[in-house]
Amino acid sequence: MGSTEREDPIPSRTWGDSAGVKTLRRMATVDRYNRWVFEKLAGYLGDRVLEVGCGIGNMTPFLVCAQHVTCIDLLPESVALVRKQFESDRRVHAFVTDIADPESVAKLGQSRYDTVVCINVLEHIEHHVDALRHMHDVLIPGGRILLFVPAGRYLYGRLDEALGHYRRYTLDSLCSVVRTQGFDIVEASYMNVAGIPGWFLSSRILRREAPPRGLLRLFNFFTPLFIWLETRLRPPFGQSIICVARRVDERPEPYHN
Repeated sequence: MGSTEREDPIPSRTWGDSAGVKTLRRMATVDRYNRWVFEKLAGYLGDRVLEVGCGIGNMTPFLVCAQHVTCIDLLPESVALVRKQFESDRRVHAFVTDIADPESVAKLGQSRYDTVVCINVLEHIEHHVDALRHMHDVLIPGGRILLFVPAGRYLYGRLDEALGHYRRYTLDSLCSVVRTQGFDIVEASYMNVAGIPGWFLSSRILRREAPPRGLLRLFNFFTPLFIWLETRLRPPFGQSIICVARRVDERPEPYHN
């Protein structure tokens, strides 16, 4: 039998057979893309960071430049993997909690963090307004929330369903809901035009439940070119949205899901 390609060093487990974990494993291989996402946000990273939805730790290594990093996730297995990965690093702490649960604020500490990082997570949360409210509450006044979410409702398909996405955002819809929970928008823009054809093909036409490995490898190879192009063209649409917002003291009228 020929050799097989390892997607990452994560051990085989029942929970790992899910579309979400399978996708996280495959996304761990696109190092150039992951760095691109981080570098779009890196300039806003503070000293005390909360990573909401750490998953299997794909983005966590980029965050350990901070003095303190708290990682949370709903899945105990994910949290266990992150703990093991950073067991020798006293700056990193990980535990299970649901950011949409009001009790999460008490667990995390009110006004404790200067940065909340939430990458490809908000779309998985049914009550995303509650989640944003609690992210606001754990931030210090003036603290920043760094969001990365999928864009384009027209792209919603089988991949989104399998991954448990409740929605894909537009720039206006994301900025609107963020503002209602007591944030001022610092920066918001579309990103990754090049990813649109592959997602549309995989999700809407082929109806795949996880991004194809070959397509991800090809995308990762050409990522430097995509970065160069988007830096110069600044496209008015994309597969994803980057949003940076700052906590303000006054929250507008309540917004309901």
